[in-house]
Amino acid sequence: MRYRLDNMPLAESMVTTEDVHLFTVIISFFIGIFLTWLGFQGRQIWLTVWSAGLVAASGAYLGFIAWGTH
Repeated sequence: MRYRLDNMPLAESMVTTEDVHLFTVIISFFIGIFLTWLGFQGRQIWLTVWSAGLVAASGAYLGFIAWGTH
C-alpha cells in the first residue's frame, strides 16, 4: 500500500517482522507438542521424531530470545 509522504503511518503502531517471526515460533512450538502427542498415539515414529525436532528447535529459539543473546 502506498502512502503520501505527509501521511505516513506511525512506526511504533506497525507490526514488525520480528513480532511475526516470534509469533510463528510460538505457534510452531505448540503445534509440535500436539503433533508429538499425536505421533505417540498413532504409533507413527516419523511424526514423533519430526515434531519433537520442531519442539526442540522452537524451544531453543525461544530460549535464545529469552536470554537476550540474539
